Amino acid sequence: MKPAKPELLAPAGGMEALKAAVENGADAVYIGARAFSARGYASNFSEEELEQAIDYAHLRGVKIYVTVNTLLKEGEVESALILLSRLREMGADAIIIQDPGLIALSRKYLPDLPLHASTQMTLHNSEGVAFAKELGIERVVLSRETSLEEIRKIKEKSDMEIEVFVHGALCISYSGQCLLSSLIGGRSGNRGYCAQPCRKKYRLYCAGKQVKTDGSYLLSPMDLNTTSGLGALIEAGIESFKIEGRMKRPEYVAGVVRIYRRLIDRYVKNPAGYSVFEEEQETLTQLFNRGFTSGYFFENPRGKLMSRENPHNRGIPAGTVVSYDRRTKRIRVKLSNTLRLGDGIMVENAETRPEDKGKIISSMYTKKGPVYSAGKGEVIEIPFDSRAPSGSTVYRTHDKKLMDSLKKESESETLRPKIPICLTATLTPGKHARLEIKDSDSNAVTVESEYLVEEAKKLPTSKAQIEKQLTKLGNTLFEAVELNVSVGGDIFIPVGQLNELRTKAVLQLENLRTSKWKRKPLENLQLPAPGEKKAKEIEETEKIEETGKTAERKEIKEIKARKLPKKPLLSVTAYSFEGLEGALAGGADCIYFGEGLFKRPNTVENTVGNTAGNAAGKENKPEVEEVSKMELDTSRDPGSIFESAVLKARAASRKIYFNTPKIVKDSEMEQVEGLLSRAEKFGADGVLVSNLGTFNLAKEKKVPCIADSPLNIYNGYTFDLLLQKGAEMVVLSPELTLEELKEVATYGPVEFIVHGRLELMESEHCLVGGLLGKEGSKCSAPCASGNFTLVDEKNYEFPLLMDYQCRTHLLNSRSLCMLEYIPLLVESGVASLRIETLGMDSAEEIRRVTAEYRKAIDAFCETGEKVKEKCESLGKVFTAGHYFRGVQ
Repeated sequence: MKPAKPELLAPAGGMEALKAAVENGADAVYIGARAFSARGYASNFSEEELEQAIDYAHLRGVKIYVTVNTLLKEGEVESALILLSRLREMGADAIIIQDPGLIALSRKYLPDLPLHASTQMTLHNSEGVAFAKELGIERVVLSRETSLEEIRKIKEKSDMEIEVFVHGALCISYSGQCLLSSLIGGRSGNRGYCAQPCRKKYRLYCAGKQVKTDGSYLLSPMDLNTTSGLGALIEAGIESFKIEGRMKRPEYVAGVVRIYRRLIDRYVKNPAGYSVFEEEQETLTQLFNRGFTSGYFFENPRGKLMSRENPHNRGIPAGTVVSYDRRTKRIRVKLSNTLRLGDGIMVENAETRPEDKGKIISSMYTKKGPVYSAGKGEVIEIPFDSRAPSGSTVYRTHDKKLMDSLKKESESETLRPKIPICLTATLTPGKHARLEIKDSDSNAVTVESEYLVEEAKKLPTSKAQIEKQLTKLGNTLFEAVELNVSVGGDIFIPVGQLNELRTKAVLQLENLRTSKWKRKPLENLQLPAPGEKKAKEIEETEKIEETGKTAERKEIKEIKARKLPKKPLLSVTAYSFEGLEGALAGGADCIYFGEGLFKRPNTVENTVGNTAGNAAGKENKPEVEEVSKMELDTSRDPGSIFESAVLKARAASRKIYFNTPKIVKDSEMEQVEGLLSRAEKFGADGVLVSNLGTFNLAKEKKVPCIADSPLNIYNGYTFDLLLQKGAEMVVLSPELTLEELKEVATYGPVEFIVHGRLELMESEHCLVGGLLGKEGSKCSAPCASGNFTLVDEKNYEFPLLMDYQCRTHLLNSRSLCMLEYIPLLVESGVASLRIETLGMDSAEEIRRVTAEYRKAIDAFCETGEKVKEKCESLGKVFTAGHYFRGVQ
């Protein structure tokens, strides 16, 4: 049996790219509105253009998915819902969406609008997919790190439609889990404005010494290309193959879509004979590449994932620099490929000035003088202001002939097959001529002429003449594959009347093909307030009793009578038993215990200090024995450290929750189930969950849980959804300002992270292992040899941690500290303030930091006193994060 043909889903950042995608064979196109799109730097579509785009695609039998896939601040939710309502009316086939609060509102108020879960939701396991289905999602775009084997497992457990990326740029971080651009420059990837700091230069340090690496772009992955393994993806039954590239030019879209269209059709037609032609692969390489990888579908690519030497498009090799003439400022190049005027080039190792990056060739010379083009083996001279060492490779990054060809062919509107139609005409003397047109999608229209058919007096209009005129479809989208003409005797009808009849029918069919997708407007769409405001809970006793918060109401009234704020909990993460002891000694009310989540280096030497400044010119390459990947440390003796942690917390009359991993594949879920079981067995208060899969698992097993910040809780609607689904409390996104946090805090129990190194990204790629480890099935675990940091071009230092599954966690270069702002935080109505201890040196540091916050909270809540201690008392360099500056 032939495999089912997957949908080919193309990107479009503007109308030209949309037309290129449709013309070159896309089954569906995803586009973005001007607001709330995860590609904010693309030109995107105005509201008027959105409707034009939807109609254009539907007329040609192509679906349109609109991306509304950013996180929404409180004041934006209403506008986003109104946008979705308009897109519903326009006939959008689906919305690609990230914000859980907007998903919940859409299902309630726009139930007939299909929703697809964006890859920004970090869905990567069966439990997460099940939760998405419960929310009303029809399709999930899985994380790019999900392997083919894991996709098969997900499909075995769910009938949810699956969409995966098959070509284009890769993120080094799990999508939806990157704060690097946000915290460095205030431009959030979760809001569509990623500044791509992962494509910048970094240096690796270990124990104060710089480590030699191949290349300096240590966070820059290659581009995804699955052409060689496309058959396996088709056989897996994946419903949609997605091409990345809404920021790419229309010619790129045209070329990539055209080739993947051919390859999908080729495999489905003849799986055994499937192959990728050399010229097809060369075209993909020429259009854009940073080097190609098949990603994580078939194996963990380790170091082969990365493009460390060049983060830009490298095109294809075109020649080698023979020499550079400083006097004439020309490079002499021996060509290995054709170059033409208008082509773009990049020279490897050149001291490139901005004007020579992606330089367009405006003139070139051979010994005979100026030439338009030159081929393999010829030596040419090209004006080039930057010095280029002999032997450097010259890459052709822009092929003018190819791009011109793709543009011309796409604009011709002759590539896409015409829509087959069946015409049935009836012509009877004394009656109106009647024409029915039916297309291959079962759309049918019937029209009649105003003209009454005459009985022929001299020369009758022949059946052949009628057929000829009715099938003259010219530049329309249709072609007649079947024609039935019924003529009642000898008749006469002018040619112009036949043409008018045909034109009228075609226009009505076109209108039907677009209008049938449109939906009737909704009346009085009004946004409800999320949850119950605390102010209302205080005033309305019956509502408090309904939610079991009568005691809280009394406490709030008593506090208000004293004119003192309610005291929030002080929570502390602890990733070792020693850290737990330090937190309890410092006065923590609640512990999030995460023993075994992160690997501990064999050395205790600290490198979080000024390693970059102290280690200039030093290099170190650790050597370690080969070891296998760790497992989550929940398998010790049942009377182990987890039980001891609970007993320790209970002895101090403190709460304790077990921390769970942010990323949990299906193959790892059993270990998390064990952790949940231990939480119940040992009497922990519950678990801290960081992805929708573990949240769903905790809900199913009825284990109390707190929804952590990686769930990207931005607004009261998401907060309300998670509380309805069983969360006791939510930890709000660190991208929100204090004022935005306060707004959500009025809806119920929320936690703010107030101290510690925020995690900037989590990557499936083990950065240290990829750079220093041995190739093979086992990792040589170089991360165990010491503390590693990344240092950027401004000498900011970012600590690296590896977890139990060898994933990389990048921490911020500066620790968040809000110690001096405790009064503002307490007055916001927050239920809990949290200290994050990742990257802290010792249990004593944890105790000291916890004690300072304990003192500040107690002083303000018990006496109204503001403590004088500032962040400087805890160290040298701190940041207030986004509390006062926010994100774009």
